[in-house]
Amino acid sequence: MHISMLNDVKQMVLAVVGALALAVSLPATAQDENPWKAGNYWNVSGIHVKDGGGLKYAQYLATEWVKTQEYAKAQGWISDFMVLSNTHPREGEPNLYLITISPSLASSDEADKRGRMMREFNKTTIAQMQASSAGRAEVREVGGQMQLRQLVLRK
Repeated sequence: MHISMLNDVKQMVLAVVGALALAVSLPATAQDENPWKAGNYWNVSGIHVKDGGGLKYAQYLATEWVKTQEYAKAQGWISDFMVLSNTHPREGEPNLYLITISPSLASSDEADKRGRMMREFNKTTIAQMQASSAGRAEVREVGGQMQLRQLVLRK
């Protein structure tokens, strides 16, 4: 009986040592994995609104811009969009940021297809779209664009 008790103790010690070894090795494996994974793309346009152009540009955003963003969202091209105001812009910084969020980037062929669909939706041509953009130059200037990739914390 003494030998069987000794064997039981040995097995218990081995089980505890094995569990401890496993517990110690798991964090080492987890530490090798990046805690962040790639998420959505955020396309950000910095807009400088010119003096006296705030209301006119706000009206454009509230009508035409929102209409096209809602269409893109309904098509699944973007997941969300927003306008952010820079309440305390430093010299040279944009007044507004126009943001669209998408889960992926379109291929060249897909981008062409989306452009055609958007023009059909807006009942416009490329030349008309360019003229419209040039018309907004009296009230705003595009200061720059960024494409950011959201990083999502793994759980």
